[in-house]
Amino acid sequence: MIETKGPWRAEDWEIWHKDDPFEAINGAIYRNIHFTPDGMELTRVGFRVEQKNCNMLGTAHGGLIAALMDIAMGRNAWSVAERPAPTINMTVDFIRAAQVGEWLESRCRVIRKSRRFVFCDGLLLGDKGVIARGNGVFAIPDAPG
Repeated sequence: MIETKGPWRAEDWEIWHKDDPFEAINGAIYRNIHFTPDGMELTRVGFRVEQKNCNMLGTAHGGLIAALMDIAMGRNAWSVAERPAPTINMTVDFIRAAQVGEWLESRCRVIRKSRRFVFCDGLLLGDKGVIARGNGVFAIPDAPG
C-alpha cells in the first residue's frame, strides 16, 4: 500500500455527493477522478480539514478521522460488492493529529470479498504522512447464504 501522496491538484478531485447530510455539516468529501484502480484499491477519497472539524486542541476530531476511514474503506467495499455495504466492524489507530487546512486522502485495499462480507484495510494520509490506519468488515446485504 502506498504510504505517500503526491501534491494536491484540484483537477484530480470532485465532490462525491453534493446532497449528503454528513457532508453538509462536516464538509465535502471528494473522490479522485483520475485515479486508476489496481484491483485491490478501487477508489480514493479526499477531505480538507476545517476549523469546524476540530476538537478543543485545535486538531481534527478523532471521530471525524474515524468517519473518514469508514467512508474510504466503505466506498471500496461498495465498489467490489456492487451495492452499499454497511460497516459491521472497524478499528482505527490514530497515528498523528491532522491540522486545520490539511488535505487528507485515503489509501485503502479490499483484502478479501466473500459471499457475505468484504474485508478492507487502509490509511489516511496527510501533508506530513500517515494520520490513521484502520481495518473494517462490511456486510453485503441480501447475499445468498
